[in-house]
Amino acid sequence: MDNRYEAYAYADPLFYDSPRRWGAHEEFAAVARPLPDGWERGDLEMWAVVRPVDVRIPDQGWKIHVSSCIETAEEVLETVHAYCLRERVTFKFLRGLPILQVQNSKYAPRGSSGKFCTLYPVDDAELERCLDGLGALLAGRKGPYILSDLRWQDGPLYLRYGGFAERHCRNEEGERVLALTGPDGRLVPDVRGAGFAVPPWAPVPECIAPAVAERAAQRDTGLPYTVERVLHFSNAGGVYLARDGADRPPVVLKEARPFAGLDQRGVDAVTRLRNEHDVLVRLAGAPGVPAEHGLLTAWEHEFLVQEYVEGQSLSEWLTARYPLIHPGADEDAVAEYTRDALAIVGQVERALTEIHARGVVFGDLHPRNLIIRPDGELCLIDFELASTVEDFLRPALGAAGFTAPPGYTGTDVDRYGLAAIRLWLFYPLAQLTALDPGKAGQLADAVERRFPVPPGYTDDIRRFLGATPSDGRTPRPELDRGRAETRALLEAPVADWPAIRDSLAAGIAAMATPDRTDRLFPGDIAQFTQGGLGLAHGAAGVLYALHVTGAAVDPGHVRWLADAARDRSLPAGLYHGGHGVAYVLDLLGEDEQALVLLSRLTGSAEAEPGPGLATGGPGIALTLLHFALATGDDRLLDEALTLARTAAATWEKAGRGDPKRRAGLLAGASGAALALVRLHEHTGDHALLDQAETLLELDLDRCVEVADGTLQVVDGRRVLPYIETGSTGIGVALDALLAHRPDSALAAREPAIRRAAEPEFVIQPGLFNGRAGLLGHLALTRHRAVTPSGTVTPSGTDVAHGTDVAPGPDAAHGTATGHAADAAPGTVPAHGTDAAPPDRQRALLALHQVPYQGRLAFPGDQLLRLSADLATGSAGVLLALGTALAGTPFLPFTGAPGTAPPRKRPTAR
Repeated sequence: MDNRYEAYAYADPLFYDSPRRWGAHEEFAAVARPLPDGWERGDLEMWAVVRPVDVRIPDQGWKIHVSSCIETAEEVLETVHAYCLRERVTFKFLRGLPILQVQNSKYAPRGSSGKFCTLYPVDDAELERCLDGLGALLAGRKGPYILSDLRWQDGPLYLRYGGFAERHCRNEEGERVLALTGPDGRLVPDVRGAGFAVPPWAPVPECIAPAVAERAAQRDTGLPYTVERVLHFSNAGGVYLARDGADRPPVVLKEARPFAGLDQRGVDAVTRLRNEHDVLVRLAGAPGVPAEHGLLTAWEHEFLVQEYVEGQSLSEWLTARYPLIHPGADEDAVAEYTRDALAIVGQVERALTEIHARGVVFGDLHPRNLIIRPDGELCLIDFELASTVEDFLRPALGAAGFTAPPGYTGTDVDRYGLAAIRLWLFYPLAQLTALDPGKAGQLADAVERRFPVPPGYTDDIRRFLGATPSDGRTPRPELDRGRAETRALLEAPVADWPAIRDSLAAGIAAMATPDRTDRLFPGDIAQFTQGGLGLAHGAAGVLYALHVTGAAVDPGHVRWLADAARDRSLPAGLYHGGHGVAYVLDLLGEDEQALVLLSRLTGSAEAEPGPGLATGGPGIALTLLHFALATGDDRLLDEALTLARTAAATWEKAGRGDPKRRAGLLAGASGAALALVRLHEHTGDHALLDQAETLLELDLDRCVEVADGTLQVVDGRRVLPYIETGSTGIGVALDALLAHRPDSALAAREPAIRRAAEPEFVIQPGLFNGRAGLLGHLALTRHRAVTPSGTVTPSGTDVAHGTDVAPGPDAAHGTATGHAADAAPGTVPAHGTDAAPPDRQRALLALHQVPYQGRLAFPGDQLLRLSADLATGSAGVLLALGTALAGTPFLPFTGAPGTAPPRKRPTAR
């Protein structure tokens, strides 16, 4: 699980939401306390900002952070609040105890953990006064060490040079990040990592210079071991491979930071580490349990020394062995995998039996805590949440999908985890049962149908993971209606596209919250950092999907987007910025508002947009091309050409030598290639196609041909087939190029990319990084394969390239308006190896779907909460299914199968 999602899963059981909403009922009194004359208060998501109206702080400088333990936070805040009002210092603070606890939790970002209050001194003299005055008032207070900062003396004050004003620039990957002004006056990234660093050009005030120099000179860790490498980092501390002498066997050092790494009860990492040591002592000699070698303290941190268990985690074992991630999985491989997985389940059962016999509940059973040794034997690691049977304490942490609900106690907590392992080994979707316990029965049925497991194997999956009256889970009636009906819509041998579309659209509409100002539809956690308006994660993307698939669009929702776009400051960009919003507003008939927004973005655009499609020049260029055609303004076309060529030159300059260079449609050179192809279609300039071909070669150079015949992007130790940063994203841009250059040498790569979109199992359903994106790519390439050579589609794309893929059903493509309610349903069987790949992917979406108020709905990334957005949720699934079943447009500007997105007439004013 991506640890960023934990904080956004507390506020609501069905949707990701801001931690501020979760903690709103426990805010500090200072949040609403009246301020003296001459002061004003502002909000920054989880922060309350207090500032004197007649004091202007600089854009950047040395800021002071105040750390605090949970127990003393209210007192510390009152001291800081009174001091800053008295001294007229601008400051901010976290709004309540729940938010402070989340910020210091085990999986919180390490760089920002510990920051409770922030002071913004206007100059060096005020900095010194604050350090002396507030430092004396808070002397002796304790709090988590802020890793990104320099601690001032021995109290809870910390220092860092950084931005005061919120400004942004693009980093090397083209991402929009917080910025500082460099010595040449240009904006540079304000790096906020987990280690203290001062920009080499930043001034260091005389009052803190000795402390900065002393910190820079520190080298000795105080450990009696030599650390060889880091095995894992969390906000609780690191896990290190170390040795006590070159000729000694390696050991594991598990670090615990005082007052940090909190669980849901507020217990810190040090307390849990000592508990783990005591449990390992009790289990000494038990099979499947690592040996402990004692506790030690170095500097202010505690360390548990234990046996290094060589091998691979069960997660790594499954990744290397799981047969269904390959297209056309061999049945002998499925049978062999089943035998091995059943043997592992048996080993876990025996290990738990031994542990329980010694009076211990493990408490944290999940795949990363199970190690398969080189000899095949299994070992459990990470006993920090274990407790004794006689003094059982329910774990206050745990892995999503493997953590037992509140009604489970004692050894049943481990039996629940084992049931989740039973499911996960065959369908790694255990997180879904935490969101919707009603999925347990469906997934158990799927295991029995697909794998040769023995009779009774899934009984514990149904018993433990399914909802029962006494398991302590809160009933979720929104998810219990229409389970069989919604599943049948996706699995039917003959796809009823209008029914599928209308069910998805109704589910999206039911999720809408037009009374909120921060977002219209629930989606990924990115909407809380990028805003709730954009194409990828906001209202614009949802309304785009509804519009182009012919679904009903609520005029009130269009009005919400138009009003929000008028009132907010938006960054540039197609998928994560205002350009995508302007494009969608124009499609929806809000052409005046769209042009006003476009003009505003042009006036405030960053001097050097990045080279990626999602936020940079290529996406902006495609938007300008759209408006050039809509308005006849050739200046927009000229600007689009400049942006696309500049982005292409950036990618060409980077070349093939950087192994960290990202690839794919949204983040890589393929997005710029797509923009060049679309500009060629309206200029006739074949040099643009030459350049597009070069850029696609750059992205294809980041790919590797896997043993199963697929071509995928290499990302560290992983290979990725997805739209955002994977090979099918490259395939979307390649498809656009091959429509004009079917004889390109790059055409030879297309079959392997298409094959990468055909695996039987995909862990997420979404468009950018899941099954829906693969389905959309298959639909695009199938359409080009069945279009007669040389035919020009209504969007102006010259379709001339074909493959040997069988054509789809008659009338499978939408009308010229993009509305497909009358299109004939698909007629290809949806199950089995004889089904066409798009239909197979459509049916397999049923594994992920969760009914919401009796309608089709889908979980977002990480599978912990439902999502409506385009990138991760129901809108993206709707878009891909429309492309596959009715020929409606796919992602903007990607060369939709049969139509360009329709534009509505302007709305009456």
